[in-house]
Amino acid sequence: MAYRRTDTVSARLADNRRAILNAARDLVAEGGFAAAQMTEVARKAGVATGTLYRYFPSKEELCRQVFREVSAREMNMLAGIAAGNGTATSRLERVLRTFATRAVSGRRLAYALLAEPVDVGLAEERARFRRMHGEIFAGILEDGVAAGEFSPLNAKVAAACIAGAIPTALIGPLAPESHELEENGGRVVEEIMRFCLAGVEGAGDKKLSEERASA
Repeated sequence: MAYRRTDTVSARLADNRRAILNAARDLVAEGGFAAAQMTEVARKAGVATGTLYRYFPSKEELCRQVFREVSAREMNMLAGIAAGNGTATSRLERVLRTFATRAVSGRRLAYALLAEPVDVGLAEERARFRRMHGEIFAGILEDGVAAGEFSPLNAKVAAACIAGAIPTALIGPLAPESHELEENGGRVVEEIMRFCLAGVEGAGDKKLSEERASA
């Protein structure tokens, strides 16, 4: 009987923890990490604020766990595409499209993950997240160079350029307004893909060579 009671208690604790994390994630998706206030998370999760603090002693710890879960989901999706079948070019296209399309459709969450001003703890999580982005792109670029699909390049540098271009184009201060993305999000995604692919397929090298020859 005692063993069965332990199982029941463990299940209830796990359910409470999951409800708290789901509530915090939903609030972040709606209003960023600034919106994930402990009292609001507790209300949304259906638990007392004191109960929430027994699971997560601080907002920073709660937000770090939310960041880890959400970023892991995004990274696993992109990594799965990058490791899939097809040429390096086709895999790069699919990763770019997935990354950009999800950023457009979940722009507030993308801003929270990639650009929202955060504390030191979340900044550390974000740095790991961005490095993983770069590693995914770099792996595809290295495959493309080895296969002769892409011009010789420094894969890490090119990957950093690509990983930085997408957030800048979609959620940074230079990005289109929200209503523009709602109306023309698909076109913006296509422009991002065209720009990134041109950069690795040698269009930039060709243009530079032409400029030098005419100088």
